[in-house]
Amino acid sequence: MRQTSGNGRSSSEKIVKDIKRATRKQYSAEEKIRIVLDGLRGEDSIAELCRKEGISQGIYYKWSKDFMEAGKKRLAGDTARAATTDEVKNLRRESRELKEVVAEQTLELRLLKKKRDGNWGRPRMRYSASEKLEIINLVEGSHLSARQTLDKLGIPRTTFYRWYDRYLQRGAAALVDKPPKPAKVWNRIPNDIRDKVVTLALDEPELSPRELAVMFTDTEQYFVSEASVYRILKAQDMITSPAYIVIKAANEFKDKTTTINQLWQTDFTYLKVIGWGWFYLSTILDDYSRYIISWKLCTNMKTEDVTDTLELALQASGCDQVHVAHKPRLLSDNGSSYVSSELADWLQDKGMKHSRGAPYHPQTQGKIERWHQTLKNRILLENYFLPGDLELQIQAFIDHYNHHRYHESLKNVTPADVYFGRDKDILRQRENIKQETLETRRLLHRKAAA
Repeated sequence: MRQTSGNGRSSSEKIVKDIKRATRKQYSAEEKIRIVLDGLRGEDSIAELCRKEGISQGIYYKWSKDFMEAGKKRLAGDTARAATTDEVKNLRRESRELKEVVAEQTLELRLLKKKRDGNWGRPRMRYSASEKLEIINLVEGSHLSARQTLDKLGIPRTTFYRWYDRYLQRGAAALVDKPPKPAKVWNRIPNDIRDKVVTLALDEPELSPRELAVMFTDTEQYFVSEASVYRILKAQDMITSPAYIVIKAANEFKDKTTTINQLWQTDFTYLKVIGWGWFYLSTILDDYSRYIISWKLCTNMKTEDVTDTLELALQASGCDQVHVAHKPRLLSDNGSSYVSSELADWLQDKGMKHSRGAPYHPQTQGKIERWHQTLKNRILLENYFLPGDLELQIQAFIDHYNHHRYHESLKNVTPADVYFGRDKDILRQRENIKQETLETRRLLHRKAAA
């Protein structure tokens, strides 16, 4: 019975083996090579690859060994065959291509991992010293060319070779980025000039950086910009906030004046003398140059006060002469002294035209309104007890305003420079000083660098 049972089991096992052998999947040579190459690429582990392909690990390693042995025999070839035969050349080409494929796939896997983990290849990315060294090692150890490796990394070649030159000269320590520091600038202002700017600011504490820059250029014959003056004073903690708020007019004339004595602006402003009451300042301002032609401190705001101020302006400007073809046009608001018939008759007799701004729109007379604000910001810092005292202060400030105060809207010349036609020569001279100063700084920089 046992013999019969043993024979039955062995026959059944033989039948199962025959069935398995008959139904076993047959792999072609190309499929075996593909599976071996997939294992060499390393995308999946050998166990995962074998499970996916439905083979045992022993079979895979047998194929891999056969693949390597066959390749070795194939590459070795027949020693008696000449090395220049087409078969040998093709084998060498295939071997080279195979190595490139394997190297490229291996490198690409490493680069993908690096780019994913370290975000390599982003535009304008900053790399640490360790990352730079790792990139250099990747390029040096790659079977691909440096260009191909850097293209896959997404790193410009100029950047890499800049790192590589520093690495060859001074080693890995040279790959550390140095903190940014300002380079030597050829246009740097000399220290003695800086000291002079500070001295001028101490002597003229009321001047702004803009006015100090213009005054320094005119007096020292050396150009320093407004921004440079501001930085110099800021470094010395000499910049303070303004003592008053500057308000700019919202609108401006569409058709601007083009010459002096073309349009005059006039208006009243009030000033108080303690113990005497209110006084009224009547002013005639040239629209083109902002020059104060005439003024009068009055106790009222009557028509005769306006005509007296205009008489002074006509005499000071020479527009009362017979040879003047076009008299100035007067611009005012709608005050009672300006809309009176007496003023209209007087202007008609003098051959002058009169324009008035829209009601409740002081921007029409924006220049003289701004002049009143500038005046009050200066002279109302003190109290006045006598009208003569106030008049002297007004006279002193008008002289300063006309002849010494640089006007920003006039390209930093004084109203008197524009009114008397000196502005173009002054601006031309300043431009020459600027060019000479820059050339001097450039030469000093070249001399220091030589």
